[in-house]
Amino acid sequence: MLRASRMAVLALTVAALIALAGIVATRDELRLAERPSPPPPPLPVAEDTRLLIFAPHPDDEVIAAGGLIQQAREAGGTVRVVYLTSGDSYTASVRAEQHVARPKGADYRAYGHQREDEARASLRTLGVGAWSLTFLGFPNGGLNRLMSTYWSELRSPYRSPYTRLRRPARSESFILDTEYRGEDLTQEIAEIIGDFKPTIMLVPRPEDQHADHCATWFFVADALGDVTRVHPRFQTDLINYIVHYYSWGFEDDDPFLKPPEDLDPGVSGWLIVPLSDREVDTKREALHQIKSQMRIMGWFLDGFARRDEVFSRPEPPHVRLPINHSVCDDLEEKRHRHGH
Repeated sequence: MLRASRMAVLALTVAALIALAGIVATRDELRLAERPSPPPPPLPVAEDTRLLIFAPHPDDEVIAAGGLIQQAREAGGTVRVVYLTSGDSYTASVRAEQHVARPKGADYRAYGHQREDEARASLRTLGVGAWSLTFLGFPNGGLNRLMSTYWSELRSPYRSPYTRLRRPARSESFILDTEYRGEDLTQEIAEIIGDFKPTIMLVPRPEDQHADHCATWFFVADALGDVTRVHPRFQTDLINYIVHYYSWGFEDDDPFLKPPEDLDPGVSGWLIVPLSDREVDTKREALHQIKSQMRIMGWFLDGFARRDEVFSRPEPPHVRLPINHSVCDDLEEKRHRHGH
């Protein structure tokens, strides 16, 4: 009888252990189910990615996104870069490259062509052919004036004090009779967006302290409004980058690029795109193809060849040009005060 009782107790103990194991397993399964899955990549690229980058000048696309461009190409995606200007008004560099003390209009124009050639060489290093690059030829150093004073046909077009031009070359225009007016630039950008139908669009942040970068945001946002009015179903992932900002930490030797501490990260928080060693090396090689800029500000370009790239998502833009006063002038003045 005693032996039978012991057997009953043992059976009950085993049953309890099995039940307890089941409860523990169930709890573990619940914990696994409740555990959040790893977040998706901040800027996922795939075979169907159509990446459209708006660059105020030749070099900004590589500075900001040389690694992301490689990732999009390796995934089988399509990349297109649109340069609003040819970067032709950088007087100190024009003097050095053209070997003249007092550059004339022809010197600035030749320098602009040189920068276009450097852009082609740089993007070729990243696997992007020249057919994917579009040079709109609008006035370097004058984009912010086109947002207000030189918006429409109510007055004569803007004339670049550097190149002495009032219009892009006809070969660079999408719309007949394009001149240096803001309305013309918005229309050309809208034409490109509507034709290419990007899944991801990169554009400078409005806080960028170079007036051309700041103005590029306003023109693209204005054009995007035109596109969505004509194509209500059009959607794209609008992404910001920033190049000129006084609090970049270029003085340290950190292999990672840290976002500026005093800059709002946008609605998404900072989007950090990690780069492999190979991608960093290729980006640096592409930057070094931009020889005119490397000679005069190589430290700045090399400061972006690190193990990551930094982006953010803005609020949906509600921009309608023209405007009475350009905030971009104020930002540029701040940049000069800080020496960037």
